[in-house]
Amino acid sequence: MRNYPKSLFTLSLLIFSAAAAFTAWRLVPQQASALIDCSARVIMRFENMDQENVNGTVHFNFGSQGEGSMVVEGYTDSERGSLYLQRYVKFTYNIRHISAAEKHYIINQWQASASTIDRSPDIIFDYFMREMSDSRDGLFLNARWLSSKAVMLSSINSPLYICTLKSDNAFN
Repeated sequence: MRNYPKSLFTLSLLIFSAAAAFTAWRLVPQQASALIDCSARVIMRFENMDQENVNGTVHFNFGSQGEGSMVVEGYTDSERGSLYLQRYVKFTYNIRHISAAEKHYIINQWQASASTIDRSPDIIFDYFMREMSDSRDGLFLNARWLSSKAVMLSSINSPLYICTLKSDNAFN
């Protein structure tokens, strides 16, 4: 009779530990779930809607260890006419897991460079990047899972991007 409480306590502790481990394994976000590699079509019109806009594709890559990249390619329309745009952006980011279907990407530092064939004005690209800020120095993107092949990216100021995941990528 004396060993019965100790055995019951040990069994309860073992069951509790197993349940806690399983819950942590299922609920704690994993680094792989933060990785996104996708593309989205972009049509962005600015203040002067007749002459200033971007029409192109954005390729997002939120890679491992908080490093990512973005390629913006297409055309800009401005007073200078329709000009080719191809910019490469490298950035570092932190992630905040909101739920299993939603994550916030806070981009701390970013650096852009134009390709040799880019002829678009810098001011249009700068305005395009500023649209993804959340009134801070960095950029902010909210990622919400739509399906196994699509993620909606948005920020406070920017339009929504329906981003199609690459075939070997899945938003977990």
